[in-house]
Amino acid sequence: MTELFKNVARKIGGVRKLILILLAAFLGITILLDILVVETIFDPLVYLYIVLGTIIALYGIQPLYTSRRLVRYYWQRARRNRLAVGGLAFILFLILLAVIGPFFTADPTAVNFEEKNHPPLGFTIEESVYDSKTQQFTTRTITAVREHPLGTDNKGRDLLAMLISGARVSLLVGLLATGIAVLLGTLIGTISAYLGGKVDNALMRFTDVMMTFPFFLLLVLIVFIFGPNLAFIVVVIGLTGWTGTARLIRSETLSLRTREFIMASKALGASDRRIIMAHLIPNVISLIIVIATLSIPGVILAEAALSFIGLGDPTVTSWGMILRAGQQTLDTTWWVAVAPGIMLFLTVLAFNFMGDGLRDAFDPRSAV
Repeated sequence: MTELFKNVARKIGGVRKLILILLAAFLGITILLDILVVETIFDPLVYLYIVLGTIIALYGIQPLYTSRRLVRYYWQRARRNRLAVGGLAFILFLILLAVIGPFFTADPTAVNFEEKNHPPLGFTIEESVYDSKTQQFTTRTITAVREHPLGTDNKGRDLLAMLISGARVSLLVGLLATGIAVLLGTLIGTISAYLGGKVDNALMRFTDVMMTFPFFLLLVLIVFIFGPNLAFIVVVIGLTGWTGTARLIRSETLSLRTREFIMASKALGASDRRIIMAHLIPNVISLIIVIATLSIPGVILAEAALSFIGLGDPTVTSWGMILRAGQQTLDTTWWVAVAPGIMLFLTVLAFNFMGDGLRDAFDPRSAV
């Protein structure tokens, strides 16, 4: 079976191409079944996970695995930056929390008005309640309960469960939307720089036109017209946020296309597609990693801002949606707005620290 697989891969043009063909066939069949069968097989976000995960594994993780010695060298440089290591530790903690947290917390959408407005552990609040019997307002003290360590909102929903759900949504949007934007920007940047001439001029003028539109206002307009859906928001952010990546990748590729190994590949008869996919993109992978790491915070903030102004997906609990609910009851339940605000601040800071550390590690002129 292994020999058969190798023979087929060799005839097609490599293992990567065979995997991509099998993936395309699998996704085509499942999409047809989704259209023809009443019940949905996969959520739209799952398709994005599968496609981007496969591309990242084939063109990101696999080259890094084959260059383990180089990866160890860059890791030794990056870990000297303590803030970058701290940011990475927090991001790994956030991923772990988003993956296993839902198994140990309550349903973030479960409403229980009997447990509303409970403060976090260590805090107590006083609330005025109207007594229908005496027809007077009475003051009662509300204390924290262990079942809700971070408190509850004005509908009795557990804030810890809501924060964990928000972490899952923020990471999902950040990783998937950034993956789409970086993938699109990398392809446009490398193709533009390598082919040059009219192709380069057309692609860069299109990039200039895209960069003239205010990113967030364009995002708000598109979501307002077509409706809020998490998968749609991910795709829109990815399709509108690639311009900066394309510019940076193009400038790096312009210096690579005249190198000796590229000229040797051309002399040996390598096709343009092979040179772009097998030589140019792997040689800008370090820049791609840095761009992706520094782009994720902006994407997370964009989704949170959309949810805060009421254009987020109402079927999911995101940090922006929690902030919106907390802002409306800030005078009575301050912790509902403070908790997601702190999480957003720490997450954005962690990704920025890690991105700065990776940028210094990949820069040969850095003294890190």
